[in-house]
Amino acid sequence: MDMSIMKLFTKTMPFFITRIFIYGIFGLAALIFLGIMVAIGFLVVKMFGESSGAFLIVMLIAFGVVYGALRFVERYVLYMIKIGHVSVIVELLRTGKIPEGKGQVAYGKEQVTTNFGTANVAFVLDSMVHAAVRQIQRWIMRVGDMFSFIPGSKNVIGIINAIMSIALNYIDEAIVSYIFVRKSEGRDETVWKSASDGVVLYAQSWKGILKTSVGSVIFIYLFNIVVFLIFAFPLMFLSKMVTSNTPDAGFLFGALALIGAYVLTTLLKRALIDPLVTIAMIRSYQINIRNLEPAMDLQQKLLGVSSKFKNLVNKSKQEENSAV
Repeated sequence: MDMSIMKLFTKTMPFFITRIFIYGIFGLAALIFLGIMVAIGFLVVKMFGESSGAFLIVMLIAFGVVYGALRFVERYVLYMIKIGHVSVIVELLRTGKIPEGKGQVAYGKEQVTTNFGTANVAFVLDSMVHAAVRQIQRWIMRVGDMFSFIPGSKNVIGIINAIMSIALNYIDEAIVSYIFVRKSEGRDETVWKSASDGVVLYAQSWKGILKTSVGSVIFIYLFNIVVFLIFAFPLMFLSKMVTSNTPDAGFLFGALALIGAYVLTTLLKRALIDPLVTIAMIRSYQINIRNLEPAMDLQQKLLGVSSKFKNLVNKSKQEENSAV
């Protein structure tokens, strides 16, 4: 069923609300922490005179802590929600509805547990798929270099490569969606086998997915620029108002305003835009691989160009042998 991106967005709204809520709490905590660190940096500058190096060190440490905490939240809190969202998108594309009597988030988590056993297995598989696709995309672009004798083609290939690199952050979830499709069809195969076949199907159909990738990357860049400016200007104005009687603190609060704008933009992108782009990539992937079977000759070629894909296939064979 070819459900539109916006319809998938509205039908899976509970996942967006959950993500916004979690990122909102994290953002509030991060801004409070950064404010405390700016105050510490201000005290350090007072102690060491006009040295801005001490302040920069304090802010780098603060930024590192916030980034590390964000990675932790996404790995151990939000990952199950993200993959659960993928399962619901697949079900909506397949049947147009999800089973009644269950909340979407609860249903999604149940599907992850049923198909992967634990979120940790899904995370490890996702990471292997991501690494394999990265190598395969580099290989695809090297194949494209054969046409570098055509005037201007090198620039075009470079742009496509940059677009595919950014889109890669969403391709792995699209390939994971293939696992849910295979399971819903009652296929008796391991998730590793489904994932390796999904990677082959991506390599077969990447040109068809490229249009969605281009649109998604342009949308992401425009969103980041516009939203950063929306946050930055009022925060900078507020910092100027607060420090009007203390010019020495102007630089510190100005830096906090820019960092705060960046943090808020990043959190809003991850809460709202990332799942929206994921929907677009999954939909595009599923449409482009429809009625396709993994080409075995291409699989053999990929085994020769991607060590990560080879690891994924070997993992699939190990799981199949242990199940016998």
